[in-house]
Amino acid sequence: MKPKKASSTVYTPGEPETPQQIREAAAAYGIRRDVVAVREAKDQLSALLQRAARGEQIVITSDGEPKAMIVRYRPVLRGKPWQSLKAFRDTMPMQPDSQALIDEDRADRW
Repeated sequence: MKPKKASSTVYTPGEPETPQQIREAAAAYGIRRDVVAVREAKDQLSALLQRAARGEQIVITSDGEPKAMIVRYRPVLRGKPWQSLKAFRDTMPMQPDSQALIDEDRADRW
């Protein structure tokens, strides 16, 4: 078998992402993301969970392909989410129908 050629950092759809591509893509958004093989993750699960709790994202790979990600837990918000939306909408009074403005704009074009 020929040795594998080092892949470039350009993402090609359909090809598995390399650990380097995963890190660089995350860095573009200011996110620290580490890539760990599943065997290493099994051995270091407690440490990986602590890192995730601090805000890091850890991608777990199997056979070189990303399979899962460990991220910080955020509880699901409970309550009445629509109440805040209703309050926000109430701060913006309804405007008259916009059809007259659209018709006027279209008439000016001809």
